[in-house]
Amino acid sequence: MGIEFIRNASGKPYTKRWARGIDRIKAPTLMDVSISEESRTLTAKLTAKGAACQGATVLVQSKGPDLVVFDGLRQVASIANAPPSVRAAVDARQGMAPAVVERVGILGATAEIKLK
Repeated sequence: MGIEFIRNASGKPYTKRWARGIDRIKAPTLMDVSISEESRTLTAKLTAKGAACQGATVLVQSKGPDLVVFDGLRQVASIANAPPSVRAAVDARQGMAPAVVERVGILGATAEIKLK
């Protein structure tokens, strides 16, 4: 009684419902492989808890061996030991680069900064 009830209540047989799903799986556009531009994401140490909020536009500036993150005129974070490729990208933009705060850590001590 169980399987007959399901087949009668659903209208179409169970196997026919999956026929379209199998065709979609076989389609070449299921996993569209497209190469996007390279993005650089860095982990920054916040100066104070709650200093930066997610989605905020910030400015990354080189200061000696480190990079510092500014929100307007106040420093909100610092990035120590940045990779040479990131340092070169910031230096190519006269020592400053715009960025976005992608995520703030659970404890509020770190933030992920994505360079634009």
